[in-house]
Amino acid sequence: MPAIPAEVSVARKRAARVLRDWGLHEDGLHTASLVISELVGNVARHAVPHAARTTVTLTRTGTTLALAVHDEHPFLPEPLPTADPGQDCGRGLLIVDSLAREAGGALQVCPVPARGKEIRAVFPAAVCADLADLAACLADACPVMHFQRAMPN
Repeated sequence: MPAIPAEVSVARKRAARVLRDWGLHEDGLHTASLVISELVGNVARHAVPHAARTTVTLTRTGTTLALAVHDEHPFLPEPLPTADPGQDCGRGLLIVDSLAREAGGALQVCPVPARGKEIRAVFPAAVCADLADLAACLADACPVMHFQRAMPN
């Protein structure tokens, strides 16, 4: 998709649609939508003109959910250890990193040789056997991304 601010909401909605189809619980959808918005927004703000396009990839295995954004800008950002309250920006990767760590996952910034970078938030994921299991897990404030269905084919 084009790396422009107007595409952030498009990326978020497309990702949410896929994740909803996969059975991701609503709490996880909110987190995933925030992550996609921050990562695609960063490309639109910081990677242009080196990256006119971005690619969003969603990957689910039996135990993880990875939300990734690729662009062709060579700069490899790092999340700031803290946010400066006087700044209008600089919190995006800090937020994504915090969300991933809180869930037991990680933020990964991976160079793609001669093609920029991929920034990926990886979250633990689990399938809940039934609604009672899901309700019990959510009542315990479990940070895992909960799916209500087995992995898609």
